Amino acid sequence: MTEARSGNGPTDAARVHLRAELQERRLTGIRGFVHATLLLAGEASGLGGPSVADLVVVRRATEAPVLRTKAGSLDEADALLRTINDDLARMSVEEFLDEWGHLKP
Repeated sequence: MTEARSGNGPTDAARVHLRAELQERRLTGIRGFVHATLLLAGEASGLGGPSVADLVVVRRATEAPVLRTKAGSLDEADALLRTINDDLARMSVEEFLDEWGHLKP
């Protein structure tokens, strides 16, 4: 594993300060029913459906969200979480936010 570096020498990997997680999208009432129906239909047909969760990156010290985006289907959510975790392991916080900062909470 490579150590995250900046122009000034070694720095902590972003994963020391940030954590990525999938958070279930909680919809109630008619929105929840429509979401569940579209999700089941999309997964059954292989066409995909609405996002099953949000991918959220939080600061470990405060639990404050830094980034949030819809994670997509089950397969997409898994792939996105793996990609984010890989980047957290190899980048500094500054590099990570430069790369992914467009996904605001």
